[in-house]
Amino acid sequence: MTKIILFQAHPDDLEHKCGHLMHYLAIKSKKEYDIKIASMTKGEFGLPGPKFDIFKGEFLAKIRTRELFNAEEIHGIAPEKIDFFGYIDGFVPFNKEIINRIAEYLMVERPNIIIAPEAIHSWYWHVDHINTGRAIFYVIYNKLIDYTPTLYFYTSLNPNYFFGFKKKDIKALTNKLIACHKTQQWLLKYTMLPYRLFSRYAGRKLPGWKYAEPYRRVFFNKKNLLKNKKPLIVQIFTHFFSNLPWTKAKYPQKILLELKGKRIKL
Repeated sequence: MTKIILFQAHPDDLEHKCGHLMHYLAIKSKKEYDIKIASMTKGEFGLPGPKFDIFKGEFLAKIRTRELFNAEEIHGIAPEKIDFFGYIDGFVPFNKEIINRIAEYLMVERPNIIIAPEAIHSWYWHVDHINTGRAIFYVIYNKLIDYTPTLYFYTSLNPNYFFGFKKKDIKALTNKLIACHKTQQWLLKYTMLPYRLFSRYAGRKLPGWKYAEPYRRVFFNKKNLLKNKKPLIVQIFTHFFSNLPWTKAKYPQKILLELKGKRIKL
């Protein structure tokens, strides 16, 4: 059976980035897949501004974990298929420690396919997303595991693979998945417009479809390395998105210093 692990930085990241592909693989496909989710954080600081500081930390982490479980229930993915790495929301690092942890995790789980946030050329330049993708790429590229899984990135500005879905599925599936994350409605409600635009643009790349989820397959074989080449416009947009300030996590100032460089266990 083909095993697939979807990596995310926060509990709500997959819903309108990989939701239709996940649902197809888990529910609709005639072929059976072993699907797992690996979440780097529990999104414990995913509320805007200091007025919500009282809810941030362990309390919000528990709520967002439950929201994730509820969303994945729609796909038929059980809680025991979801792993947490325990990093702090906004402080996912890119260092030897996370690289070793991911390498060990992949050696144990041995997925055939990995789906993860774009490591470089992303339209969502949040440090947690970028460092998650970078660590996974580093592990595979530097052969820190004894095999080469197929790697796809989502939120990529340079996609080369598209999974089509129908417009009616936005209401039938995407909206239901997003509705599970009640604590994130302050943000998710504003993401639906760009979601539709990106999906509509991706659909134009796939004959016979009006909407699609875009992904970038990363090639590691020397014969196919040129397929990883990015055009100049992608590099320009990468520079633009990487300098946007709104992707930074907002922390209660009283405990910010206590959290830096540490992981909390929830």
